[in-house]
Amino acid sequence: SSSSGSPPANPKPPAPPELLLKDVPMPEHAAPHHIVVKMAGSAINPGDKAFLKLPVAPGAAVSRHDIWGASGAGIVVEIGEGVSKSYIGKPVAIYRSMVPSENLVGTWSEYLQVPVLGAVILPYTVKPIDYSGSLVNIVTPFAFLKDVMAKNHKALICTAGSSATGIAMLGLCQANHIPLISIVRNEASRVLVEKLGGSHIVIESHPDFKAQLTHMAQELGVTVVFDGVGGATLSEIIETLPQNTMIYSYGYLGGATPLTIHTRHFNFRGIKIEGFSNTKSAIVKDNQLLESALKEIGEIIHQPHFKTTFGKTFALESINDALAYSGDKGERAILVPC
Repeated sequence: SSSSGSPPANPKPPAPPELLLKDVPMPEHAAPHHIVVKMAGSAINPGDKAFLKLPVAPGAAVSRHDIWGASGAGIVVEIGEGVSKSYIGKPVAIYRSMVPSENLVGTWSEYLQVPVLGAVILPYTVKPIDYSGSLVNIVTPFAFLKDVMAKNHKALICTAGSSATGIAMLGLCQANHIPLISIVRNEASRVLVEKLGGSHIVIESHPDFKAQLTHMAQELGVTVVFDGVGGATLSEIIETLPQNTMIYSYGYLGGATPLTIHTRHFNFRGIKIEGFSNTKSAIVKDNQLLESALKEIGEIIHQPHFKTTFGKTFALESINDALAYSGDKGERAILVPC
């Protein structure tokens, strides 16, 4: 240790909080502009595991009783003042992080409370549990597409083409008639994306990957990339992109591999990179836009692109087993009330 009191050169990352099962009071009445939902299930998404290891960000949607969980689905059992009576008894998909609220109760529970602008009504023809991890994966590409369409981008690349967010991106691009190139890891992922209607797919491990991607990007007039991988994948595709392409960095499925690119791509080819966060998007920051977005999402959410990739169910008391679960093909652990 340093006698000057300086912090260590390589401080350890904060340890994740200890997860405990507790009995806490159920909301007696729904707060204004909130709904109370009897949970059918809550999917554990990769972001949940990542955020457990991070300090709570300023302005984040903090949950009462420190109940974790960002996404889920269930049945609305109570509404607060200012909420349409049409929500009572309706199945809904939840993404709790869109609207901060002091009355928020997280999704890893039997009952949650969330602002009504954190929910989308599901059709009665679907099972709510099948959408217990869906809304978070829809809102991100939805907000992204609205943003880039407003900037007159006409075609894009998604680097994590067979991920849950990548599949949702495909469904939204199809609904909006936007050409999309999906980058996938292997042949099985290519088949999955193709079955869902993807027509421009490149396999990263293919010997002609760069040549195929270069040709498709030029042919479609790609000007924007939605990157959910980072690292080696993004480093590899930079040189294939048309001039003046904009790259938005969202996810890091590539792990700790650093981004390595030559600065000439910025200076002479006009490539630009910036981060993208759904919670900072125009749609999520504007309540009127968000309300309209949720209605639009509700009209297409029944499509197969938006279902949660269902893995194994776990009771709430088995949360640690649920966090340890990892499906072979990206299946999600689903927490269900006892």
